[in-house]
Amino acid sequence: MRSARAVAHTNIALVKYWGKRPPAPGLPDLNLPAVGSLSLTLDRLRSETTVGPSDHDLFTLNEGPGPADAAAKVFRHLDRVWQAAGHAAARPPCRVASVNHLPTAAGLASSASGFAALTLAAAAAFAWDPGRAALSALARRGSGSAARSLWGGFVRLERGSQPDGSDCRAYPLHPASHWDVRLLIAHTAKGPKPVGSTDGMQRCRETSPYYGPWVETSEADLAAAEAALAARDLASLGEIVEHSCFKMHACMMATRPPLVYWNGTTLEAIRAVWQARAEGLVGYVTSDAGPHVKVLCPSDQADALAERLRAVPGVQAVEAVAPGPDPHVEVLP
Repeated sequence: MRSARAVAHTNIALVKYWGKRPPAPGLPDLNLPAVGSLSLTLDRLRSETTVGPSDHDLFTLNEGPGPADAAAKVFRHLDRVWQAAGHAAARPPCRVASVNHLPTAAGLASSASGFAALTLAAAAAFAWDPGRAALSALARRGSGSAARSLWGGFVRLERGSQPDGSDCRAYPLHPASHWDVRLLIAHTAKGPKPVGSTDGMQRCRETSPYYGPWVETSEADLAAAEAALAARDLASLGEIVEHSCFKMHACMMATRPPLVYWNGTTLEAIRAVWQARAEGLVGYVTSDAGPHVKVLCPSDQADALAERLRAVPGVQAVEAVAPGPDPHVEVLP
């Protein structure tokens, strides 16, 4: 093998992904989403991962030793890539060095950029190039949202219907240049979220009475959002974005025990955006499995909306992020 480095950007789902399909018998490791999703890849917020030969498996995260549970996931994913590349022999030992240029496990999709970069770097290190679509399906097995970070701009992930996941792949809808929008990120807490997304999704599927309707209504949201996106109709897209977000959180809150990822500042930030919109500013809120608030808005109104959010007590920081680029992969000397 050789050494390779990949840089992949995180993404935020505008039409949400939440929930997994039950695994087919004998195929427990496919990580198939219960619903499709539509996302925006983000500039600046990214993961950089290098995969290279070593005398033993070694994982570092942000220039320090990687946590044992994270290392286990990383090397399990390397095994997937190695086997998918058609190698019958055991995978050689690897050194994996990853740096996240965004908070880890805080509801900002660090797993999306992390597993996208890991998949791309590993494939290049193993001298294997099956095409971006196949790598998207492989990245999904590490993290559902990672499938979308294989492209920049606006991306859709299909739910698919095949038990083996062969039709569950992401594909690009529009490049970053399609629309001059911004995503504001209002940070309302520090540290990891209390319940990880994987555990939360399982709890929702098993106990929430709203889970079935959430799944059943997702395709209509995706179709409407894709049409609004193509037309650059922010009012129509924004309405769908908010609807998808609040349906997902309603499903979470109705689990047993309830999943509440928001804090008081989250709610006050949402109210501030709604008040700003009533006064003529254009911005639409969304929030993933975490306490932070994101706002989709035109680029020329980002500063004014950011000031509104910074005035909310408890908001720690607000940043404006543009649509992001495709990943970058390079083989190292």
